[in-house]
Amino acid sequence: MKLHKHQQEVARSPARYKISRGGRRSGKTVLKTETMVFKAVSNSSRLSREFKDRTVIFIAPTAKQARTIIWEALKKRLHGLGKFNEQRLEARIPTEEGGHATIMVGGWENRENYRGMSNVIHVEFDELDTMKDFFISYYEIFHPMLMETGGGAGFGGTPKKENPNLRRLEKEAEGKSDWAAFHFTSWDNPDFSKDELEKAREEMDGETYKQEIMAEYVDNAGALFKYTSLVDMFSNTITKSPEKYLVVDIADDGSDKTVFAFWKGLELYRIEQFSRLNTEGVVNQIREYQAAEQIPMSQTLVDAIGVGVGVASNSLLDGIIGYKSSFGAIRTDEDPTKLPNVHYTNQASLTTEYANLRSQCVFQLAQLVNDHKIAAKIDDIRIKEAIIEELALYQEASVGDGKRMPTKKDDIKALLGRSPDISDCLVMRMYFEIRAKLVPGQSEERKIRASKVAQQFRTDTSFNEANSTK
Repeated sequence: MKLHKHQQEVARSPARYKISRGGRRSGKTVLKTETMVFKAVSNSSRLSREFKDRTVIFIAPTAKQARTIIWEALKKRLHGLGKFNEQRLEARIPTEEGGHATIMVGGWENRENYRGMSNVIHVEFDELDTMKDFFISYYEIFHPMLMETGGGAGFGGTPKKENPNLRRLEKEAEGKSDWAAFHFTSWDNPDFSKDELEKAREEMDGETYKQEIMAEYVDNAGALFKYTSLVDMFSNTITKSPEKYLVVDIADDGSDKTVFAFWKGLELYRIEQFSRLNTEGVVNQIREYQAAEQIPMSQTLVDAIGVGVGVASNSLLDGIIGYKSSFGAIRTDEDPTKLPNVHYTNQASLTTEYANLRSQCVFQLAQLVNDHKIAAKIDDIRIKEAIIEELALYQEASVGDGKRMPTKKDDIKALLGRSPDISDCLVMRMYFEIRAKLVPGQSEERKIRASKVAQQFRTDTSFNEANSTK
C-alpha cells in the first residue's frame, strides 16, 4: 500500500515510540494498518530477543469503533494471507521466521483483558484523546508488556481539548531519544479532495477547523491552569527552601481517604493517603509525621471542616493552623487591583479581589504553576493523574461583583465523580504563601493586621460552618 510523504516520514523513523497527530482523513488509519502488518511479519524490529510467535495489538476507544476503523481495512490488506476470527477480532498471519503473528483488535473499555499478556511486540492506540485514564492504564497494563519484549508503540489521533492525552505525550516526549512526534493535517493527504477542504474552511467555525482539519491544539477558554504547565510541574527544577510544611486534607466524614502532603518550600515531595481515620487517628498521624519530618505546628495546616474541626482544636496540636475555605480573602501588601506602570501612594488601603480564601488560594496556585515555580516530585502515576485531572478543571467563574472566584468545589466534584482531595492539598498550601505577604515589616499597622489574622487561623476552629465546603 502506497504511503504519502508524511506517512513515510513516520514509517521510516527509528523511534521506538511514535506520536502521530493528524487531521481527519489525513491517513492515520492506513499508516497504522501498514505499521501493524510490518511489525507482525518482519524480523527486522529491534526487540530484546527473537520472538518466532508474537502479538501486535490495536486499541480504539471502543470495540465497535475498532471494528469500524481498522478491522475491515486489515482484512482487505491481508486477504489471502491471514486467518480471521470475526468474533474475537483477531488475524493470524505467518512471520518471516516461520512462526505466526496474531494481530488483535479491541476497545479501550476492555483494556483489562490485555493485562499480563506475553510476546506483545507492538501496540497501536488510535483516537487517543477520547481515552479516559489513559496514562494510568498504559503504564500499568501495556508498558510492562513492551518492557518485557523491547517492543514499541504508536499513539495517534486528532486532538480533543477535553482530554488532551496527545498533547501531554508530546510534552513528556521532549528530549527523549526513543520518542518521536509527528504532525500532519488533512491537507497533507493527496487523495483528500481539496474542494471539500476549502468548503470545510468556509463552513466550520475557526476552533473546530483548527482542531479537526489542521490537527492543532485548542485550549479550554477560561482555564486557570495551562495544561502544559501542569505536566511540567512533575519535571520542574526550582530553588529549594529548607522550610518544611505539612498540609492535611481530612475526609469529610472520616470514612474516606485523608491526604497528607509534605512540602519543602514549593516542592511537593511526598503524598500519603489513609482510609477510615477517625479524629484520634488523624491527630496521632500528624504528630508522628511532624516528628519524623521535623515540621513545626506553625507550618502544619488542616482543613477545619467536619472531622477537621476536632483535629484543628485538639489540645495535642496546640499551634496548628485550621483552614476554612469560607474565610475571607487575606488582604496583602500586594494589591491585586493595581495596574502596572501606574503611580499609587504609600497610603493606599489594602484591598482584595477574591470572593473568599479558597478563591485566593486557587488563583495563587494557578499563577505559580503557570510560572513554573512549583515542583511535584511524585512518582505514583495515579497521584500525578489525579493532580493534573483535578486542576485542569478549574476555570474563571466570577459572577460580576468584582470578586474573583474559580469553579466551585461542588462543581469540580460533579465533573470528577469524586472529591478533589489531592489537589486540595496544593490549594491549601498557598495559604502560607499568601500569609507571608502579610508581614512586610513596613508599618506597625500591618504587623497588627498580620498578628490578628494569624490568631484567627489558630483559634477560630471551635465552630463548624455546616454549609461551607473547601
